[in-house]
Amino acid sequence: MVRTLDELIGLQYSNSYTAPAMLGERRKAFEEDLRQALLTHEPAGRYEETIRTEALIATR
Repeated sequence: MVRTLDELIGLQYSNSYTAPAMLGERRKAFEEDLRQALLTHEPAGRYEETIRTEALIATR
């Protein structure tokens, strides 16, 4: 799955510790810093997500 820069920022806001209400007046600065860090990592602004799942199956 490929996510855009805005999708990743939106996902970050969905975490309780970086929810807009928690950031308050620091929200704008947080988003600017996050946006810059992500663009430094991938200037195209598209990020591939690798999803891994594991299952442990046990019997008695």
